[in-house]
Amino acid sequence: MKYRTATDLKKLLFEDQEKVVNKISREKVEVYDHLHEAFQDTYVPDDTLYKFVYRYFFRLDNPSLTREFESQYFKMMEEQRSNERPNIVQITKELYEIKNHKGNPTMQFPLAAAMLHTINPEFPTYDSDIAKAFDFSSTYHLSGFEKKMRRYIDQYRHIFNSYNELLEDEAMEPMFKHFDERFRDYHLPRVKKLDLMVCQLGNIIH
Repeated sequence: MKYRTATDLKKLLFEDQEKVVNKISREKVEVYDHLHEAFQDTYVPDDTLYKFVYRYFFRLDNPSLTREFESQYFKMMEEQRSNERPNIVQITKELYEIKNHKGNPTMQFPLAAAMLHTINPEFPTYDSDIAKAFDFSSTYHLSGFEKKMRRYIDQYRHIFNSYNELLEDEAMEPMFKHFDERFRDYHLPRVKKLDLMVCQLGNIIH
């Protein structure tokens, strides 16, 4: 499948540099920074405030998801904390098996990706804006866990490789410099800055 490449993304990011960086809300950067810093020093299952902020930021407050799902999600996050390379297929599978309010399993790959990203920022996030930036095809029409999972993993690997390429590209420096000038009070890992920029690109792209 033909997805946008790192070169494609770089071109789009620079074409809309002002819009991309200037339209990232300060609140989003502040919450992102808080979640990154606070995770290092908390025990997630017992930290009500952390879970509240996380739910809002990563859209875990989906009304179709149950309390059991949320409880298991944060328990798994804590269990995976010391694992530098958590198995996203296994995590997604375990979450899939927790039924929603209608009694059905649901594919929650974006939430599994958010968990990995929180544990280790080298793993990208995955949401509708990121998917739009890369021009990913939907998985809705695919039936069954295995088919959906294969598509998601293919797309996630593409994000990971594209991010690495962009992070190593010296031509990206002006974008990072612009970000740092606008958000001087925050010290996010470089990959998180890129993630926010690509997410914003997906938000404004037509």
